[in-house]
Amino acid sequence: MSQRVFLHILLLDVLLYISLFWRDYHDHGQMLVAHYISFVAITDLGALFLPRSKRHWFNLFRFSSGISFLILVAALHFKGLDGEALTLTGLRALLCIARIAHAGWCLRTSGPGWNELRAFPAHAASFFQNGNRSEKWGCGYLLVGAALLYFPQLAYWTHYNWGADGLDDILTGLQAQAGLNFCIKLFVFEVLIVAAAPKLFMRSVVATLFVVQWPAMLGMFYLAPIPVAHAAVELYEIALVVLGYQAWRRSQAT
Repeated sequence: MSQRVFLHILLLDVLLYISLFWRDYHDHGQMLVAHYISFVAITDLGALFLPRSKRHWFNLFRFSSGISFLILVAALHFKGLDGEALTLTGLRALLCIARIAHAGWCLRTSGPGWNELRAFPAHAASFFQNGNRSEKWGCGYLLVGAALLYFPQLAYWTHYNWGADGLDDILTGLQAQAGLNFCIKLFVFEVLIVAAAPKLFMRSVVATLFVVQWPAMLGMFYLAPIPVAHAAVELYEIALVVLGYQAWRRSQAT
């Protein structure tokens, strides 16, 4: 995938996220919606650290999350929870469709193709078996992703909905999709990013952007049906940064 195409990806995705995050944050329910969107937005940044020869893998998750976001926008609109600006809802939908179409075109022209997809499980297994402690801990994303796919309600209960009960079914569905669009995506990135430095940078960006949400959203985590349990995610991310830093230091010493 050429550098020009990758720049097109960045431009389109930035416009999409601006439209999705443009909300009335006086409504705490919209803060919860934005938090769920951030799962995908934050982890999308991991694509910046992929080797150029591996960036085309990002389009698998752009395609999948584009569909998830389109469903989110439609569901919020039909429940009257996407705000009063119909023009903004329409723009969000159009940008979601554009992301899906662009990702589909990139998959067709750049891959990954069937041969790469078939080879990935063996490559990932070898990565786990032969990797250092930092790399093996990165494989934990696969377990978390599977848990989200099968038990999304438990994960949703780590958030308080601020009385916006109409969001529960919509965001529980998005929570399940995060198993793929958040965790399994990061697992794939962990496997594809071999060098210690870019892996450390990716982990640091992801951990920082999750942790900094706590001051603004403390009530959402503290008042949740399962209080403060969301911290397990941030602690795992911080542990990955520490292990990544140790791996980077060892790589510098050799």
